[in-house]
Amino acid sequence: MAGAGLAWAGHSAWQAIQTWGTPTCSWPLQVRGTPSPAQAGLVRCYLRALASRDTAGLMTVAADIPPVRITSADLRYSADARAGLATAAFTPNPEDTTSDFVTITYADGVRESASMMNMVAMGGSSGWRMNIGTEISPGSPAPPPAAAG
Repeated sequence: MAGAGLAWAGHSAWQAIQTWGTPTCSWPLQVRGTPSPAQAGLVRCYLRALASRDTAGLMTVAADIPPVRITSADLRYSADARAGLATAAFTPNPEDTTSDFVTITYADGVRESASMMNMVAMGGSSGWRMNIGTEISPGSPAPPPAAAG
């Protein structure tokens, strides 16, 4: 009995290490491939924020080095995210272990090609983020932020 408890504790500690620094959420999702718990949890957060058009939630999952802004273009799949159970197929980038490709197939059949990166690649702390948003460039006109909700 003690061995089972130690095994569970070890597994829980490993899960915490795997998701440390990465937002994770509960959201229905079929997972294909072999993502880490952090990567799958990040896509769940992305879909939850997208379905509710939560721009603050999208900023939480966005890679922010360099800084980005969430615009209406980032909300284009929000109706698809509300359509039902989505499937995320994770494909490791063979040339860069700090990034992965994600193909999201929504319940209505629409597909989104997305990607994510571990922010350590950009000099940040370790944690996965989605490559979404429009880069904010100093001095250039940026698209207006998306309206929340």
